[in-house]
Amino acid sequence: MHWEEIEQKRKQANEDFLSGKIPLIPSAHDPLSAQAVEDKEFPMAYLSADDVSKLYGYASSYILNATEMIASVRSITQVSALALLVQLPLDARSCQQIIRQVYELRQLGIRMIQIDDEKNPSSQELTQIIVQVNHYFPEVKIVMAIRANASITGIEAAVTKANKLLHAGADFILFQGLYTEGEYLYTSQYTNGPLLALLNKNNNQDLSYSALQNMGYYATVLQEGHIHRVKKIYAEAYKDT
Repeated sequence: MHWEEIEQKRKQANEDFLSGKIPLIPSAHDPLSAQAVEDKEFPMAYLSADDVSKLYGYASSYILNATEMIASVRSITQVSALALLVQLPLDARSCQQIIRQVYELRQLGIRMIQIDDEKNPSSQELTQIIVQVNHYFPEVKIVMAIRANASITGIEAAVTKANKLLHAGADFILFQGLYTEGEYLYTSQYTNGPLLALLNKNNNQDLSYSALQNMGYYATVLQEGHIHRVKKIYAEAYKDT
């Protein structure tokens, strides 16, 4: 496929996501996984900082730097037409750092980024980041990931924060730390904007993405959470090749 066709296909996938036509986003973290996802006819994938950090031999995404994330994005976009939702490295705290990363990602065709509040919990600072990204890169959509503590007051506080950041210009909210169906339902009812659900090995394994769709979630992100488990899936996908 010619690179112009690849870019057009990636652009179309981003448009399809924004129009609600892509309800499920699996994970990819390198060219092999991207090709496996694309072969299964998924038009979009999630690139987690945690998965990329494991590729580089790190125990945590806290020490992953932007150079490594950009390299991973470049390697995936060179071999696939997948649209990517890219989680920015958690060490990118300042507005200037994030603007620089978004600029580089946009040059690679990325139109969806995830910013986490875990390392930058201040709503005021996050609002500034959102406003600046929207100003410089209006075509890039922001998924704001907000950690919700496993308590009623913690989830209420997370929803309040989410609504403030949606008002500031965030496009989607992704709550981290939800476990029960009731927690997913509560956040879907009281958040004033589109929600992405995150399913991984740490949360409710019985909760399906169809159930999340019925609750009103815009789409579901599937994060494998463990690189060895992911490699097993790839081995099965390629066993006949």
